[in-house]
Amino acid sequence: MLNMLKGRIIRLRRRRGVGASFVLAALLVSIVGNAMTFYLFERGARPELSVGDSFWYSMISITTIGYGDLSANTIGSRIGTIFFITMVGLTAFTAWAGIIIGWLIDLQHRERTGMGSLYVKEHILIINYPNEGRVRHIIDEFMSDPAHREDEIAIITDQVESLTFSHPNVYFVRGSPLELETYERARAAEAQRAIVLSTGYDDPHSDSIVASAVSVLHRSNPRIMATAECIDPKHAVLFEQMDNVSLVFPLQMANNLLVQESQDPGVSLLAQVITSNKMDGTLLSTRLEAVPEKRVAYPDIAKRMLDRDINLVGIVRNGTVHLRFTELFPVQDDVLVYIASSRLEWEALQESLAP
Repeated sequence: MLNMLKGRIIRLRRRRGVGASFVLAALLVSIVGNAMTFYLFERGARPELSVGDSFWYSMISITTIGYGDLSANTIGSRIGTIFFITMVGLTAFTAWAGIIIGWLIDLQHRERTGMGSLYVKEHILIINYPNEGRVRHIIDEFMSDPAHREDEIAIITDQVESLTFSHPNVYFVRGSPLELETYERARAAEAQRAIVLSTGYDDPHSDSIVASAVSVLHRSNPRIMATAECIDPKHAVLFEQMDNVSLVFPLQMANNLLVQESQDPGVSLLAQVITSNKMDGTLLSTRLEAVPEKRVAYPDIAKRMLDRDINLVGIVRNGTVHLRFTELFPVQDDVLVYIASSRLEWEALQESLAP
């Protein structure tokens, strides 16, 4: 049944294409035919008449504007106007205008239902759509960062037929996250990063779907950095052979936070502040692109950063988090995680690294 429907749609598009070509040909014939007829018959009475004037007369006549600066005075040019403009041109022009309007309506419908192709680059992909509330919160949180306020976001999912909200920088691509064609329409090869959400916290197959989506995404763009939700930490093995993937375990983090808050009230409020772009003072990170020639221990670096109201809280090295800095020295590609009101630029970090 689905194949039959697709076949009918293809046939209708082909017929529409043939019809548009015929109308365009008729429109060109009417313009050129009337211009040549007008020029040939009116030239004798008006020697100053040019071919450009004749085409101007045809264009103005076929659009029914008729400024009156030129008019058919001879019998031959009047007959030509009646045939090429009145009988052929107006019909072709009206049909062509209808085709253009229909194309625009179809394009708008395809964009609204996510069936069109995007024309963006350096955008963010949000893959899967567990519910509107979560997706909107992620978009708001992401755009709260001044550095990403103008970023464009494309939502990829086959879980909804159309978005129930609108945002000038948010686009919708309807399709399976497990098909390359979907990522081609979303221009994943031009995207800078992706957030792959779970299909639902109560879905036992969510982690396998997310892992498959990341795999297909990397087929489209091997360099894209993907941040993926993993419901069960035991399923992290599904992502082991994948590069450029960062995992987040939301349920594990929520459970840990519940226990910590029950033992030490206030922890939850601090965690809420430092994990939100909407509040002053959030968790940020910077990767070490190089290390100083003279060795400087991380305790000294942490003190220099603290003098600038930047609180170094951890070092991530080869997937291991270091919270104790004693006798720990910088290594290239270390990730410094800190609390600050704004992201630390590399030049500023180099000042802290200098002995």
